[in-house]
Amino acid sequence: MSALRRVGQALRRLPRSPLVHFALLGGLLLAARDPMLARERVAHAPAVRHPIVIPPERVRALAEEFAGRWGSPPSAAQQRALVAQAAQEEMLFREARLLALGLGDGSVRRRLVEKMRLVGDRPGRGADELVREAIALGLDDDVVIRRLLVEKMRLLLRREAGGTPIADRDLAAHLARRRDELEQPARITFTQVFLGADMRGARLAADAQRTLARLRASELPAERVAELSDPFPLGARLRAYTRAELVGRFGAGFAEEVAALEPGAWAGPLASPYGLHLVRVEEKLPARLPAIDEVRPALTRAVLRERAQQSLARGLARLRQLYAVRVEDGGRQAAGVPAAENAS
Repeated sequence: MSALRRVGQALRRLPRSPLVHFALLGGLLLAARDPMLARERVAHAPAVRHPIVIPPERVRALAEEFAGRWGSPPSAAQQRALVAQAAQEEMLFREARLLALGLGDGSVRRRLVEKMRLVGDRPGRGADELVREAIALGLDDDVVIRRLLVEKMRLLLRREAGGTPIADRDLAAHLARRRDELEQPARITFTQVFLGADMRGARLAADAQRTLARLRASELPAERVAELSDPFPLGARLRAYTRAELVGRFGAGFAEEVAALEPGAWAGPLASPYGLHLVRVEEKLPARLPAIDEVRPALTRAVLRERAQQSLARGLARLRQLYAVRVEDGGRQAAGVPAAENAS
């Protein structure tokens, strides 16, 4: 029995415990901790890599995996995206091997040593020798190590953006670009007198008009205003409500009527599913972008994520220039796979 065949049989007996998964995940934290060394290694690599060939059985497997997950076969566009993603992961895996990213990773080394010892270890050999022999046999091309190295390569490409300090102008530019997401909505604070339909029955409308006239006729203190109201779960004063919150509590019609009121005067009655409300708007705050200092930590994290994604996209674009990709479909071949839509 060949060594490779013994490896295949042994791997099926490898444990699938959470501890193994935890060890492999921990290796990701060590990924690309020396980007300068990685760049030095790649500088000596050939200018153009060997082509990536996606054979018919791989194309079929991708379609079957998609159908098994989503319940229907992929469309033509989805099939192209699946193939492009497979080609992209192959590029990342090859580059990670070229840069020897796995040699310094404890989880990769442990897995290679375990695989070699399952094949049949000769006493006296150290871990370094076992790792070198495993790589020479191509045992680092397994599904776990492949997935780990692909993620390590993505981390390396993302880290290329980490050297430039983030200035306030960068935070302000991000804030302006993401205005729709980061803008704080308009808010309304108001006092209400609630008249419940269940409690007042046929008297509801007349009681509302009579109470509204009383409120407008004299400036009652807050405690007297509260005495005029029927019990209401949210109380008499509702502070800094957004339109979405008003819609959720009282319905769209009530929210629109309150938003149209000017501060200072009692208005109503406004209807809600609960009954009638007499409302005096106290304050209306317009929508605004927060000041940088209010959201500095979140903005900084967002800019770092944005830079990392941009760096990853640039790195993937460089890789696509190095690799020719051929997709084989039976007797036909199609060159030039489009870029994967998801660069993450």
